[in-house]
This record gives sequence, structure tokens and C-alpha cells, in this order.
Amino acid sequence: MKRFVFRCIESIENAPLGLGSLVVTFLALILARLMIENALALFEERSFFFLFFEFSHTFLFFLCSFLILIPIVRYAGAENIKKAINILLFGFLIILTPPIIDRWIMGTGNYWSFYEFDGLFGLLQRFFTLFGDTPDIGITYGVRVEVVLVTLALGIYAYLKSRLLKQALLVALLTYTTLFILGTFPSWVTLAVLTFQKGLLAINSNDVAALFLSPEQILGRDLIDFRSVLNFKMSLVYALLVSGLASLLLFRQYPRYFSALWHNARFPQLIYHAGLLLLGMILAWYFSNSHIRFEFFHIVAILTLLIAVESAWLASVVANDLHDTAIDAITNTGRPLIKQTIPPHLYRLFGILFFVTSLFFAALVSFSALLILLCYQALAWLYSASPLRLKKYPLVATCIAACAGILILIAGFVAVAPTHNIEALPLSLLSYLFVAYLLALPIKDFKDIAGDKHDHIYTIPVLLGATLAKQVIGSLTFLLFAISPLVLHIRPLFLPALFFGGLSFFALQKGTPIESSFFAFRKLPRIILSITLFYGLTIALFLF
Repeated sequence: MKRFVFRCIESIENAPLGLGSLVVTFLALILARLMIENALALFEERSFFFLFFEFSHTFLFFLCSFLILIPIVRYAGAENIKKAINILLFGFLIILTPPIIDRWIMGTGNYWSFYEFDGLFGLLQRFFTLFGDTPDIGITYGVRVEVVLVTLALGIYAYLKSRLLKQALLVALLTYTTLFILGTFPSWVTLAVLTFQKGLLAINSNDVAALFLSPEQILGRDLIDFRSVLNFKMSLVYALLVSGLASLLLFRQYPRYFSALWHNARFPQLIYHAGLLLLGMILAWYFSNSHIRFEFFHIVAILTLLIAVESAWLASVVANDLHDTAIDAITNTGRPLIKQTIPPHLYRLFGILFFVTSLFFAALVSFSALLILLCYQALAWLYSASPLRLKKYPLVATCIAACAGILILIAGFVAVAPTHNIEALPLSLLSYLFVAYLLALPIKDFKDIAGDKHDHIYTIPVLLGATLAKQVIGSLTFLLFAISPLVLHIRPLFLPALFFGGLSFFALQKGTPIESSFFAFRKLPRIILSITLFYGLTIALFLF
């Protein structure tokens, strides 16, 4: 019997596994769980809004659980992360059982499986009583059976691997504690959010319900149905948590891949995209009387959309790198495909994951932002990929890049504006910003002159030569700063505009291909971005 059990465990641990098969298998488990729930509800008709956030909440909750349990399974005895993931995937079949058990025990009676709400002392009591005495709401019979079975299974797995009862008991305790915290997670979030406002010991279940079930408007999205409110808010919280856990897992288990992606992210562009998104939100607040408040879920929603935008950029980076190997082999030899730090098939899969994450996280905040980021990705593909590869044509390429930047700004605007459109955004300001991006974007092309020439990519620096291009782009950049007070109708801004415009012109004229120089071509985008950021802060001072 012992040999049979060990053979079963080894068979599960050694099953073939890749990143793609992991993603598809996990998604299949979630869809099977949702299918069972809807089948037991006789496939009752629901709104798209409810169904989407029911899926997002379920998917992100179980993904968060999966990522947290991986190190526990490793500690229990799995020799490597692949074996730990295989054990977890097999064990996650148990998530299909709670709806069936609840229906079997409760029949067609009224019950609702979600979380337990309570204050600190109530949570401590529930910890030692297997979630307390309300199995018809919150943590139901089915979920309690699930928690017990998972706790026992990992404890037994740890004992079989280590032959140490102490380690088995510790693994079981860690597993139960993790599942308990996840089953009461809104309560812990409420304790963290409201402690300084109400006091730690004064918070009770009513405060948790008020925070997570009360209808309200978050950014530009109106929330009415209290079940959708819970799904929406917990989806936002789990989105941030999953992002952090996935990044930490990649950093700890695959530092080579993490380092390659980190150093290839183009940080000036990350800051540029974040600035465009926040600028769009600020403009929506300024022109459309939108409801942005310095409150927990507003901040979480903004951070979620920020991750969506940065993921969109990273997906476009992957697409660009996959089609720019000839150029990068000459001018960007540190990129992952050139250094061979990430295999091409895996790099492509990372790009797909960034793409899906971008759209999914954007949808959590605003369906309009989802469609806009999808258009952004379409432009990125037309810009980089064959057969069109529009980056080869100087004016067309710059127009596409400027349009992509404007789309990020618009995504921030529509996510916050109550009307979910840009009707309130002045056309003159939007046109000015488009022209500004159009004229400033060729700055990034100076570093690629040699590679672009080799691959017949006709950028402004390639066509005009480095010296003349610096003069032309520098003059146009100075002009953009100089006319900004007229566009913004802030006449006292004229002298600061001339100052920062002059700094930009000076920095561009000092640009050099010498990598060790402070004004190296590779550093010019971040220098101009820093100058623009300080000018933006100056504008904010004049406005507020």
C-alpha cells in the first residue's frame, strides 16, 4: 500500500508541465467550478456585469490561493517548484466539490457561500471553531469540508515526504491558517483600512459589510447590486495581490528570467505610460467633475489600471523585440533574445500573458479602458510586426506612436469620467498633446541609428543625420514648451515654460553616442522625461 501511494505521488509530481499547460489547466479548473455553480442554479440568466465579476473574483481568489500554497507545498517536501505545482493542480480538483456538498446538505434552501465577516476577537474565535456557527452563509459546509480535506492532505503529504510528525503538523497548521485568512480576507482588509479611523477593537462584522457590500461609485463605475459590489471590490484587491505574488515567485524561482524582463522594461517608457494614464485621470477630474477620492478602493482601482497599462506596454515590448532582432543585434545587445537569457518560445508566452493581463485588469476597472487598450495593442502590432511593419516609415511610425500615447491618456480619462467618454476634454488640449508626443517621440530613435540604417528603418535621425536631427527636434521641443501657456490659458507660466524648454533644447544638443556620457543618446529620453515631469509639477502649482 505504501509503495502504491508513493508511486501515485511520484506520478503526479513528474507529470509533464509547461507554463502554457499550467495556465490552460488552471483556467479549465476555474471554468469547471463556475459551470457546476451555474448548473446547480439551473443556469439562471444573469447580466454580463455579474457574470464577468463572478468569474474575475473566482479566478483571482483561487489564483491567489494557488500562489500562496506553492511555498507551503515546497516546505512540505516537494523537491522543486514543478513538482509542487503538479501536486497543487491535482489537489485543486477539490474546488469542484463545495457547491455539490452544499446542495446535497442544504438542498434548495437559502445559503450563500462567500466569506466570514467579523471583528478581531470574532475572527480569533472562528479560527478555533472552524469558521464558527453560520454554515448557511459565508463559509458553508462545503467550504469547511474542503478546508479540512486540504489541510489533512498536505499534512499527510508532508509526513510521507519527511517522516516527521512535527513537520506534518506544522504544514497542516500553515495550510489551515492560510485558508482561514483567505476565507475571512475582507475582514482583515477592513481591519487594516479602518483601524486608524475607528480603532482596532471597535471594528465588527457590520463595518466589514459596509465596506464591501455597500453600493457606491468607484472612479467612473457605478456599483448597485451588493453581490456584484463584493465581487468587484475583491477582484481589485486580489488583482494587486496576485501581481505581487506572481512577481515574487518569478523573482525567487527564476531570477534569470525576472532580471531579463526587469532590465528590458525600458523604465523611461514605464514612467511615460504611467504619467499619461494619471494625466488622463487628472484631466477627467478637472474637466468632468468626476468622483476621485483618496479612499482605499479608489486607490486600488487606480493601481490596477496602472498595472494594466504597464502590462500593455510590456506586451508591446515583447512584440517589438521578436521582430527587431536584426536591429537589436547591432544597437541593443543587452536585450533578452540577443543575450539568449529567455528562450524565444517562452518570451513569446510572457508577451501573451502581459497582453491578457492588460485587458483583464483594464476590464476590472472600466470596459471602455479595456477596448482602448485593445486598440493600443493593435497599433503596437501594426507598428512592429510584419508584413506591414509601419515603423519603417518615419512620419507614419511617429504618428502611430503618438496615437498610442493618446490612447493611454484617453483610457485614464474615460475610466474616471462619469460619462465614460471624452466629451468634456477640450479638443485644443488633446490636439496639443498629440502634437507634443508626435514631435518628442523621435528622441528615442537616436540610440538606434546604426541598427535602423541596417534594417532600412527610416527614422528622423536616420534621414537627417544625428546633428541636424538634434537641432530640428530640439527646436520643436522648445516650441512646445513655449506655447503651452497659451494652450493652458496660464499666462504666468510663460517664464517657466521658456526655462524648461531651454533645458530640453540644451540636453538634446549635448546628445552623443558615447555611452559613458551623461548625455548619451540612450539616456536622452529619461532626461527629457525628467524635465517634463518638473514642468508638470510647476503647472500643478499654478493650477492648485
